[in-house]
Amino acid sequence: MGAENMTTRKSHKQRGASFETDIRDWFRTNGYDAERLARTGARDEGDVAVRSDFLGSIGVIECKAPGAGNAIDLSGWTKEANIEANHYATARGLPQEAVLAALIIKARGKPISESYVVFRLGDIF
Repeated sequence: MGAENMTTRKSHKQRGASFETDIRDWFRTNGYDAERLARTGARDEGDVAVRSDFLGSIGVIECKAPGAGNAIDLSGWTKEANIEANHYATARGLPQEAVLAALIIKARGKPISESYVVFRLGDIF
């Protein structure tokens, strides 16, 4: 991998990590019990957990902060969020239905409160 690719990858990781922290902090500022989750490799459990009152569930959030030229992959990212929410529930001995997967996508150039939240219809209704 060339030095330019490594720098780009590093800056993407930094942007993502910063967005995860911003999301956690937004939930905390608004009165929610939220934590940033550690990466666990193949059994990753999402980026941020909101442990109470997340639409009546525990929320496991996958955070995405795509750059200007990056495509938004709703299908792939939503699938990733649901897999990771299932990992979170399993690791804690919770029923799958106690955990709600969410995808939050950063709106470029906007405050965190204007980020987009994506759910699967059947998970909410």
